[in-house]
Amino acid sequence: MKRMLTYILLIFSINSYAGIQVNATRVIYNSIHQSASLSISNDGDNTYMVQSWLDTGDADQMPQNLPIVVTPPILKLLSKKEAILRFIYSGSGLPQDRESLFWINVQEIPMLSNSKNVLQIAIRTRIKLFYRPNELKTNLKQQATVLKWKHNKDGKLLISNDGPLHITLNKLTLINNTQSWIVNANMVGPYHHIEVSLPKGAEKADIVSFTYINDYGGNTKIENIKIN
Repeated sequence: MKRMLTYILLIFSINSYAGIQVNATRVIYNSIHQSASLSISNDGDNTYMVQSWLDTGDADQMPQNLPIVVTPPILKLLSKKEAILRFIYSGSGLPQDRESLFWINVQEIPMLSNSKNVLQIAIRTRIKLFYRPNELKTNLKQQATVLKWKHNKDGKLLISNDGPLHITLNKLTLINNTQSWIVNANMVGPYHHIEVSLPKGAEKADIVSFTYINDYGGNTKIENIKIN
């Protein structure tokens, strides 16, 4: 039995190294441009087929007839080469009074192996695409600064976004006269709100400092905002 188990373990060789690299953490598509782009590269030693598509938040779905398309949807990328994916809006179907959010899926498909004893794995990367109408005339820093912060009756922190952009929060530092607490937060969408669970005692905090993810994928800090 032990010899049979050893044999079974040896007949498969699994390589989970991601050869295709996505060279950004997000894409901002401003409506004044005819398209947006994303650079990808093959840092591995093998050739890959790359399939790309958009979804609206469900990683298990591949929606059809979205107003933004990816081109090329399938490409062959040789070792140590780069390629550009382009995202093109049809011109209708998205609101112009707020930002729209999509997810970019980039999936590498290994070329067929000549060996019968190789299990090949397709690896997928997902990043956000924000379609931003130019008519909004605002930016993330302006909108992050005017977020509203309030303790609700359940002891949670209510964060309200009365603006047209998605604000992706990172770490929150809640402060009162004698203590501070660090908690994680998520993205709050346009004209929406989220609730954040707090550690014991943090409901007494009256000041918050926080970081949000800017258009370049880095963290920008805003300090000493009043909690109501």
